[in-house]
Amino acid sequence: MSENEWFVMRPQKAQAYGRPEAGGFLVRKGSTAMREGSPRVKRDREERDRLVRQAVLVPDSDPDLYRFSRDHLFGSSSVAGGIVKDGNCSGPQSWRRLSDHKTIKDVLG
Repeated sequence: MSENEWFVMRPQKAQAYGRPEAGGFLVRKGSTAMREGSPRVKRDREERDRLVRQAVLVPDSDPDLYRFSRDHLFGSSSVAGGIVKDGNCSGPQSWRRLSDHKTIKDVLG
């Protein structure tokens, strides 16, 4: 896998771009995340609220979304996906490569 290959995740209105990196999963500046996702149980809500306080996630012009103000490295694709969809997420099954729509799980095994 090329280190320049990006994956996309599109839950509801959000659209985020990210890629595996040494030490975690990078989400690209300009990506969007849902303010209120559909699941009631949100294991990553505390982390999401911390990113809002740190202005990594800022209000988007769409009131349903946050926007990433800068690139952010998460510990895993699942945490990154949980933040983007505002709900629990299996990152390896949710992020899809732009070039061929394969999941991280399909690409990395």
